[in-house]
Amino acid sequence: MAEPSIDPTGRWDTACWAFTALFCVADFISISVAQMAATGMGVCFLGRWINTGQRPNLPPVLWPVALFVGVSIVAALFSLDAMESIVDSKDLLHLFILFAVYDYFVRRPGKAVLALKIMAGAGGAVSVYGLAQAMGRGVDIYNRISGFQDIYMTFAGLLMMAVMAGGAVILFHRGGLKDGWIAMAVAIMISAVFVSLTRNAVVGLFAGAVALLALKNRWTVAALPVVALVALTLSPSHVRDRVVSIADMSNETNRERFNLWAAGLEIIRDNPVLGVGQNSFPLVYPAYRRPDVKEPNISHLHNNFIQIGAERGLAGLGAWISVWAVALWKMGSAFRMTSDTGMKTSLAAGGAGVLAFLSAGMFEYNFGDAEIQMLFYLFMAMGLAAAKPAEDAIKGPTG
Repeated sequence: MAEPSIDPTGRWDTACWAFTALFCVADFISISVAQMAATGMGVCFLGRWINTGQRPNLPPVLWPVALFVGVSIVAALFSLDAMESIVDSKDLLHLFILFAVYDYFVRRPGKAVLALKIMAGAGGAVSVYGLAQAMGRGVDIYNRISGFQDIYMTFAGLLMMAVMAGGAVILFHRGGLKDGWIAMAVAIMISAVFVSLTRNAVVGLFAGAVALLALKNRWTVAALPVVALVALTLSPSHVRDRVVSIADMSNETNRERFNLWAAGLEIIRDNPVLGVGQNSFPLVYPAYRRPDVKEPNISHLHNNFIQIGAERGLAGLGAWISVWAVALWKMGSAFRMTSDTGMKTSLAAGGAGVLAFLSAGMFEYNFGDAEIQMLFYLFMAMGLAAAKPAEDAIKGPTG
């Protein structure tokens, strides 16, 4: 009697999905568990490749990513503090999420929407906990809610991304009544973002919502400012004042941001090619610090573009921009071509998630936040995986 055959591909895929699902929950609760899950995804990606000899599906941003990694390593080697920059470069390992998730969802596209639902559920659950914190301590800018995270900005940034996941499912998946809970989860998450008083996440939330609504029906975007105005009017005064302060140029925090960005641009001017090296920015900042800035020491410039330019130079900034620019272009092109609801859901979530991240990153260095950076890679991978069938259709049959 012949022994039953063993499908190594199936085993690796089962394990990869388990780690992906775990990550979609853990990233909202524990960075340690999330990074273990991410490591598991990377091991499955490499293990399947080595064990089966089958070449994995590689994302269309492979070369921009390779360029970004290469420039980052060179910038670290020539850093003002090479050892510190090399150690800080460990976050490049998070890119395994991009490769592992892309490869998996290309082969198992049906799991992508389920992953979005898991993220929406996890985000909704931690939002309830965050709002419970607000009920206990009040809405206070000096004691903000942070859920299970160490800081409110991570909490709000993760929820911002999870809203894009849930919003895409609501608008494009047509799951019926069984998915009705997602709308409630999205509403709770939006409330938690506003109550956290995290302005960059509010900006990202608005940008992502515009993207989702424009993809669904561009005329619905016109209703968004009206809805936002009504929501603000009904909000507690602390929340309303905090959101309105985004456009207040006399706001003290806003003035601090402008001064930080001016200092960052001067650092880029003086170190244009490779910057000063990852995490070496604090070494040079005192020489560029504006006299009217209150904080004597800071760790980042509250802007992804300026921070990356200062630390990795214009070469690193250009490479980083090319990664998500190519990704957005691929996702946008594919969205216009496909009629599959599952694919549209993944593409919309991926595109809106990336845009929300980038918009929030205009006012916060969220690329330096490990939890948010990892989720950013997952959203990008999911959207690019959904774009592959359309890309293959354009190329036509080969061989």
